[in-house]
Amino acid sequence: MFVVVHYEEIGTKGKNRSMFEKKLVDNIRSSLSKNSYESIKRSYGRILIELKLDNKVDIKEILKKISGIANFSFAVKAELDIEDIKKELLKIAEKNKEKTFRISSRRGHKEFPYDSQKLNEELGAYLVEKCDMKVSLSKPEIAFFVEITEKGAFIYTDKIKGIGGLPVGATGKVVSLISGGLDSPVAAWKMFRRGCSVVFVHFNNETLNKSGVEDKIVKLVEKLSHYQFKTRLYLIPFGRLQNEIIKVIPSKYRMIVYRRVMFKIAEKILENEKALEFVTGDSVAQVASQTLENIKVIYASAKSPVLSPLIGENKKDIIKIAEEIGTFELSTLPYEDCCSFLIDKHPETKAKLENIEKLEENLKINNLIEESIEKANIKVFMNKRF
Repeated sequence: MFVVVHYEEIGTKGKNRSMFEKKLVDNIRSSLSKNSYESIKRSYGRILIELKLDNKVDIKEILKKISGIANFSFAVKAELDIEDIKKELLKIAEKNKEKTFRISSRRGHKEFPYDSQKLNEELGAYLVEKCDMKVSLSKPEIAFFVEITEKGAFIYTDKIKGIGGLPVGATGKVVSLISGGLDSPVAAWKMFRRGCSVVFVHFNNETLNKSGVEDKIVKLVEKLSHYQFKTRLYLIPFGRLQNEIIKVIPSKYRMIVYRRVMFKIAEKILENEKALEFVTGDSVAQVASQTLENIKVIYASAKSPVLSPLIGENKKDIIKIAEEIGTFELSTLPYEDCCSFLIDKHPETKAKLENIEKLEENLKINNLIEESIEKANIKVFMNKRF
């Protein structure tokens, strides 16, 4: 049994294409146990996995979560001989009850004597002769795919959709500020798909149902960890810092200052992790802290760039992705968000940086910032291999 893996965007990368292909192969190897495959090789714009085990379900679920894969198929291999291809194709056709079919061939190995069109015609005529089936190019009940490579001919009937994009680790490392709501997990997932490895940071007010909140965050990050081989989560105690902020900052500005202080703490983690940029789940005007004015003021506290993959997304589109990646139910569980702790019923929506910085002059929290980093609870998730 083989798996034929296809990518899309990697094929547009020109001189860097080989680097992206190698990274995708490395990620597939990291996700599969050595006991499950014989070899993983690149071949004419595709990746071929020769399997030892015939457990399609587990392997399917793993490959569906590897970014960079556009689609993949479980295939049988035939020799580069038209009669052997016919024999293997007939075996597959006889196992199915469909009455109409289409042949779709791709000849990557140009030394094979049949071009794609001639191969389609030859194999189609053979199935019509040998089986009770008819050709239907527009609406076939089953499609047979035949790929000709220098390593052999691969035949399959189903294409399983992957998440596409670029392989994790190919474009760098980012730090995701994960809150526990719907948005930040989806934003992190989008960065996986752009080839980033993601480190997670969560700020927790330990006076607000600490165990319940941490349990939810850990489960969310564990779910997201399936998209990369190794994942780190920093759980940062934020209660003492919030108490100091509450003493000094008027309630209408507290959410803004909370988030500015969070960036200052996360900046140190970003430096330690040798990451390049931050990721947030912000979407314009979704909540009071996400007006354009407030986003500008909050992001000004970060030395490193802040990426917001959801900045122009509608909520329903975010919900749809959350459902698809399996974070929706966890994200909608009730929890105490420390950003909403003791804030005004009508928080400021048009903050000015000079006003916020003036208020922050009275904050004496540098020691507490260092303390929160020292007391961070770091959890590591290793993706299980099959």
